[in-house]
Amino acid sequence: MSKLPWFRTYTRMVDDDKLKLLAFEDRWHFVALLCLKGEGLLDKGDAPALLMRKVAVKLGLDVRSLEEVARRLAEVGLIEQASLQPSKWATLQMRSDTDTTAAERKRRQRQRKKDAAPEGEEGGHKEVTSESRVTGTDVTRTDTDIDTDKEETVNYSKAVGAADRDTSPPAQPEEAKGRGRTATGTRLPEDWKLPKSWGDWAIAEHAGLTEEEVRRQAAMFADHWHGKAGKDGRKADWGATWRNWIRRATEMPAARRPSMAPASAAAGKYAGAGKAIFEGIEL
Repeated sequence: MSKLPWFRTYTRMVDDDKLKLLAFEDRWHFVALLCLKGEGLLDKGDAPALLMRKVAVKLGLDVRSLEEVARRLAEVGLIEQASLQPSKWATLQMRSDTDTTAAERKRRQRQRKKDAAPEGEEGGHKEVTSESRVTGTDVTRTDTDIDTDKEETVNYSKAVGAADRDTSPPAQPEEAKGRGRTATGTRLPEDWKLPKSWGDWAIAEHAGLTEEEVRRQAAMFADHWHGKAGKDGRKADWGATWRNWIRRATEMPAARRPSMAPASAAAGKYAGAGKAIFEGIEL
């Protein structure tokens, strides 16, 4: 695709589950990569190492930090990690957006219709605009334009790599029972215990974490999500929510980590401090 001075995005992305799994800075990193894709930087055929250096400069990161950003974005299916290419970019962007001859072709088509109409009648021009108008201004569609009404039904999650289940008709929701599964995800079970594999991942991924600290984080995690009311307490993937919780806890400045206090501190203190820190954060 040619270099774009702008690219298409969709208002529904604010509710996209994949973007909600990311920290706020990574959401901006994703938007920045979309800009670089539209600018053509990702399609110049550079060697991978050179490409990473160029993109790192654009985003104001060092190469190592960019590699971590790419890993996190690829983990939720938004980009290809090695090439930084946004997933299914062509599904969102229309070829006619960069067709520099469109205006001239439309002018010629209107003129041909007008010339072919009987003298004194405007039927030819009226027919063209009524059948092919695509905006409220004097711009009309031609036979070679490829934008269609299907554009209105593009699902943003599918366009950036959502699973095939997103395209299937939604199952009829069962009557909600307590904190069970709903049409928009599930609540954390009341008797939830940290799975061993989740704890092992936290310790392996973050060398500074001890088993005791992982248990504290799990208690805070359960208290936080059990205390959430309504739709804010439902998640489609609790494993991913746990991983983002741990990343945020370990990336937070030491002065703001109440859960990292000595083991003699009261458990209630950790639960209260954790709720104050993570209140309102969507993971």
